This record gives sequence, structure tokens and C-alpha cells, in this order.
Amino acid sequence: MIREAAQGDEALIEAYLAKHFTTAMFMRGNLRDFGIGNTEAPYGMRYFIRQEGAVTGIGGVGNAGAVMLQASGAPAEMVAHMRAALPVDFKPTVTTGAPDMVQAILEGFGVADAPMQMNETEPLFWLPKAALVPQDMAGFTLRPATMADLPLLTAWNHAYNLEVLGGVDSAESRSETRAAARRTLAHGRQRLLLKGGEVVAQTNFNAALPDTVQVGGVYTPPALRGQGFARRAVAAHLAEAFAAGVDNAILFSASESASRAYRAIGFSEVGTYRIVLFGGQA
Repeated sequence: MIREAAQGDEALIEAYLAKHFTTAMFMRGNLRDFGIGNTEAPYGMRYFIRQEGAVTGIGGVGNAGAVMLQASGAPAEMVAHMRAALPVDFKPTVTTGAPDMVQAILEGFGVADAPMQMNETEPLFWLPKAALVPQDMAGFTLRPATMADLPLLTAWNHAYNLEVLGGVDSAESRSETRAAARRTLAHGRQRLLLKGGEVVAQTNFNAALPDTVQVGGVYTPPALRGQGFARRAVAAHLAEAFAAGVDNAILFSASESASRAYRAIGFSEVGTYRIVLFGGQA
């Protein structure tokens, strides 16, 4: 049976998604932050449950158009149910997750050939607490980002969107980047690495739960790369999280140079993760 989740289903959903934490962190984080029934927040989601005695699948549709799925087999039937529950003109804006889940969403929503700003399958990495390799932090400090950093972070995040996410440079995209930087700062999970008082790298948790964090938004300006700043920033941020009780970290890597940095601090590759952002040129 497949049904839409209602308030009271939170523990049922979390228990299933927690078993698949390496590919389900966005749904888990959105559930924790916005619950069930939030129709206003962009990352609030409608959740769908497939239950055959035990739960065998969870799907999510965000208020801003994100579509995600974690299922143990037969993803097409879940996608069909989700699609039927939505307005006929609904189109996803983004889908991420295990590659077979993303492909099922693309096919089920009829958007496999739609224009895409980004369509990448990236290596997926996992780091259990005990595997973290501490880095030499002599001369470096890590601090939380604050609103005073907004101009710098807006510029960095805009550059990140152009380089990694395939965005376009426009007045609209710059405005959106500034708004996104404000939201990230409000979460309080962004950290900045300083060397001699100069900010040289940033890192963030784009999802955070008591047991697991998902690293994202790691960035070093091109002129400062190749000096180990990103791996120091991520390792120090994870040491802070692990000291607070977190047991696992995950991330997906946009390049081989980034992957080398993550391996150097203890991450192991455990699969792949697909990211599709709709838009761009037809």
C-alpha cells in the first residue's frame, strides 16, 4: 500500500530513512526541520509511504519542486503514485539521490529529456567518527560564519554556483545567491577557515541530524587552491560535530581533486549520488 504521510508518521519515516542515511539525508533533514504539513517553507515536503507490513519506500515532494525517493525495489510504482497526487502541470525543479531512484523520477515525471542546468553522478563518500584523520591546524583557526561575512560569502557562493552547479551569471542569479547565503548563515552550520586572519576556505553542513551530517558548500577560491585549506576546514568542522555526538559524515564530490582531499581526512567511497537541476537551454 502507498499513501501520503500525515502528522504522526514522523518516527516511521525517520526509522526507514535512517537505514539509508548515505542517500536520504535531504529528506531526513527536511523532515526534522519542517515536519509534515508545512506548505510554506521552500524545503518543507509532502511525504509518501509504501508499507507492506514494514516500510519499503519513502518519497518526498518539496514545496519548491524538489522530488526525492528512497525505496527498496520497484521505484516506478511509488513515482507513479506521487505523480498522480500532484497537479497535472507539476514539474520537478531538482531531484537528487541514488542514481536508480533519480532515473525512476525522471522517467515517471516525463522529464528525462527536459532542459537541465546540471545532471551529474558523483562519487559518494562516508566517514565514520573513528576514521577521521586530524589535520595540522598550526596557524589556522575555524570559526562560525556571521552576517558580517555576507558580502564575501555571497561572492564565493555565486562563484561556486557557476563553477560546480552550472549556473549563469546574471542580476537575478546574484540576488538569489545573496538570499541563499543569508539562509545558510541563519542555519548556523557554516564555518570559515582562517590563516593569519584571512578567510581562505568555507565549509557547511547542508543537512545535519544528531547521528549524521552531510558536508556541502566546500569552497576555496581558485588563487588559494592546492594548499590543503579545504581538507583542513572540513576535518576541523567534523571534529567539532563528532565531539558533539555525531557518529557519521557523508558527502558527494564534484571533482577528483576534491575526492583526494576527502580521502586524506578519512572518507571512503561507498557508491554514487546523482544530482539533476532543471533549467538551462533546451
